[in-house]
Amino acid sequence: MRKLQTQDVFAAMRAISKANLKEEIKPLLKKASAGEVDVEDVGIEGILNLIEIFSKQNSEYAIYEVLAGPFEMTPGAVKQMDILMLANYLETLSKENDLKRFFTLLAGLITKKQ
Repeated sequence: MRKLQTQDVFAAMRAISKANLKEEIKPLLKKASAGEVDVEDVGIEGILNLIEIFSKQNSEYAIYEVLAGPFEMTPGAVKQMDILMLANYLETLSKENDLKRFFTLLAGLITKKQ
């Protein structure tokens, strides 16, 4: 697994844009960037909330595309991932990255875009 990179911010923004989720995502991103959740929980809660929101919009594949980058696998491999392995990967992603900063950056870009 690799650390989050600039390309991951843009992958997340593309997924949010594809699914027309800007207004639904804003509160989650603001909560995460404001530190209203423990930094460790930001990743897990944030990803789970994103999965919930994306599933409502039939945009399941977009979340696979976002996770594929840091997981260093294809979106198809993320889709087929064992649920316990997914939980472990999300936990590792949370521990190895400054997710508060990631979500703050993402929130700023989402808020400024149109």
